[in-house]
Amino acid sequence: MTFVHQDVLDTALQGVRSGQDVLLVGDTGSGRSTVLHALAEPLRVSGAAVVELVGTGGDPVPLGGFLSHPVLAPRTSGRWGVPEATAALAEALGARGVVLVDDVHLLDGPSRAVVAAVARQRRHQVRVVTTLPSAVLPDDGPWVPLVRGAVCVPVTPLQVNDVVALFDDVLQGSVEGGLAATVAGRTGGNPRAVEAFVSAARAAGAIARVDGRWAQTGALENVPTESVVQGLLAGTPSELRRGLETLAWFGLLGVDQARALLGDDVLAALDAAGRIVVDERPPAGRVAVSPPVLGQALRLQLTAARRAVLRERADDLLGGGGTTDAAAGPGRTAPSSLAALVEHADDAADPHDRPVHQQVAIITESVRAQASLWSRAWASRRDVASALPLLRLFLLDGYAQVDVDAILSGTAPSSTDDPDEIGAFVMLRAQWTALQGGSVREGLLHDAGPSGKLVVEGVGEPFLRYLEAVYEGGTGLGDPADLAAFDDAAVPGPLRGYATILRVQRAVEEGQPDLALDLLDGWEGSRYQRPYTDRLDALRGDALLLAGRVEDAVAWARAQVSAANDELSPFGVRLAARGLATALYVQGDGATALRALSVVLRLGRCGPLHSGFDERIFGLAAVLHARQGHGELARMLLDELEATPRPYALTLDFIRPWARMEVTSALDGGTPDGEPLWAAGERLRAEGKTMSAAMCWALTPARLDLDRLAALEQVVHDVEVPLLAPLLRLQRRMSRGTSTEILESLRPLRFSGPLRQVAIATAREAAVRERGQDLTDAEVAALTGHAADEGAGLAPVVPLTVREEEIVDLARDGLSNREIASRLFVSVRTVESHLYRAMQKLGISQRADLG
Repeated sequence: MTFVHQDVLDTALQGVRSGQDVLLVGDTGSGRSTVLHALAEPLRVSGAAVVELVGTGGDPVPLGGFLSHPVLAPRTSGRWGVPEATAALAEALGARGVVLVDDVHLLDGPSRAVVAAVARQRRHQVRVVTTLPSAVLPDDGPWVPLVRGAVCVPVTPLQVNDVVALFDDVLQGSVEGGLAATVAGRTGGNPRAVEAFVSAARAAGAIARVDGRWAQTGALENVPTESVVQGLLAGTPSELRRGLETLAWFGLLGVDQARALLGDDVLAALDAAGRIVVDERPPAGRVAVSPPVLGQALRLQLTAARRAVLRERADDLLGGGGTTDAAAGPGRTAPSSLAALVEHADDAADPHDRPVHQQVAIITESVRAQASLWSRAWASRRDVASALPLLRLFLLDGYAQVDVDAILSGTAPSSTDDPDEIGAFVMLRAQWTALQGGSVREGLLHDAGPSGKLVVEGVGEPFLRYLEAVYEGGTGLGDPADLAAFDDAAVPGPLRGYATILRVQRAVEEGQPDLALDLLDGWEGSRYQRPYTDRLDALRGDALLLAGRVEDAVAWARAQVSAANDELSPFGVRLAARGLATALYVQGDGATALRALSVVLRLGRCGPLHSGFDERIFGLAAVLHARQGHGELARMLLDELEATPRPYALTLDFIRPWARMEVTSALDGGTPDGEPLWAAGERLRAEGKTMSAAMCWALTPARLDLDRLAALEQVVHDVEVPLLAPLLRLQRRMSRGTSTEILESLRPLRFSGPLRQVAIATAREAAVRERGQDLTDAEVAALTGHAADEGAGLAPVVPLTVREEEIVDLARDGLSNREIASRLFVSVRTVESHLYRAMQKLGISQRADLG
């Protein structure tokens, strides 16, 4: 069985070895018992005696923890009480020992007294490691003497790469990276829930092997997961379970509404148990079941009679047929009164401060609630105002199983529909028609609905031709002459938001970020043109980056992430987090960039109309995971990137070749091969994608010859992009500069990678020519201005463990992670974890630098 809590285990071991007691705290099914048992072997190897005790359910059986122990249990029928148990435990621990107590809150009183007595009598020789579920307070109960002063080590939810390892265990095969991320999001990273959900999904046919990997082949929303309920709610009082059923039925509730339905005591108990997530941000405090798969399982179990009771009670207490403001979609608010429930209001000011699984749970349950609400609304009204939110949930957000064709053919305009709403509806219909193999022109101008009147009058030929080029013309962006003709006569008011998107995209791809920002500043769309706003906001972030305004780009993206979280918009969250991760990467903060991406990976893919936005998410995540040593996951994400469909021509279209080069370099080592990236730039240049070509050429990790350098200089001259200036300067210095000039050119580039690696190697070669000897690591660090953890290659500050040294030696010999795992009889995941920590200690970011 693959062990997926190495970091938790290392932290606990460090605490014990530094002379401290340790308390492992985690959710039901989180793996805290697994971590506790895993501590025994390394402690014994270090020379400590280890005694493992398990709580047996409280006080009914005095000394039950000892009576069931294979070594400490009495061997005679004579008198045996606390003094005898104390002597037996002291003898078993010897000169130096550790007591491991699983579920200390269930250990009977006399057994707790024995452990406490031995620990007190031999406080310098005996350490105690205990576990508690998150729902049990460590400072309120008879177990306090055993945990007082202990270092609290949380058993945190699994990361996506851990879920990949679990998939391999449960289903005996590798998994697509996107599916692993989705499962991590739905299960909250709870190992027990992951195993139950994956097994149930396979049995239901929702996942199956496709080309040798497990992939999603059906709707995950309908997978029956009774085993999840049993695994997470075993022993849960019936009152709390009924409360969870109520919350699950709604999907998402305002806090005051949840208090009215469940009562403060039940809600507080569920919060303490970790079975709900509370979003405290004003103006609308919201509550949802956690993890989302538990809410799904409880909903599927509800009988018709129970549903009727819940609806009747909701009508009595809340009114409005059981709908809630908190679930009604963007712009809706609910009253908030959280002080009586939680004491973490400051923690929720920024969505990035909340755990990833909590953010995912709130958004996921919100979408389910919105889908239910808008489905009922459209079924009764069938107008554009009710159809638009429902279409968005699938076409943009990628959530909810929606029959798009039925909605498009069954919707008619009403007197209350705003013209901008009609324009947004028509544009979605045109995009969907093109995606299904039809003509975008037909989708825009023809209405197959009951009225035949859902069209926008006055659409000009230049606009239609340009749309056809973008959606049906392959890779190009359309004729600039058509774009120039986008005046009021060619583009009716309801479609001008989309026309602005096309103009800004063109400005970005032609390397004119200032023009793009001017166009964005001049756009004033109504609130009904919301489907366009997220894309325009994302383009503003890209334009700010290209203009060299990195700090502004980070601040803008953070504001958009907060706004999207407030609106509970999955598409908005994806685009904003994608922009934030990009800006943070350019700024040199890869760790925070990966955290931003971890939320959107767990939310799943964008909807089918905008799958192109997934490319940067998958590409950047693959690069950052590769640099952390998560090779298997990085390659899976790279495969997901390559398989991502493109519904229209993309701008800044350099992600695929760049990510492929970066991941290959990080995982395989050796001299980076920049030839494929340069060739991709030539292809993009021929397609008229100037900025995409410039990025490929500027990031090519190679010493350019004079012809290629001239080509790069020309394309940079053709655009007005300050972000390219330091990259061009570095390429010039690598081609014809001194060692000092090359290294100093690296100073403004905060991100590491193959380009940096080649630049340093080129500088070292130049130094040998200039002065007959290589540069020292200290000289490289001084000239580049980069710290050791950014790849400067300084001497290690923290010594490697024996296992880390062993794995590093094998990696230096050229063995792959899988070959090392086979040689050492460990999992690939274990090799990746040890190698990543070793590289951190050594201050390097590339496998090739291990030599």
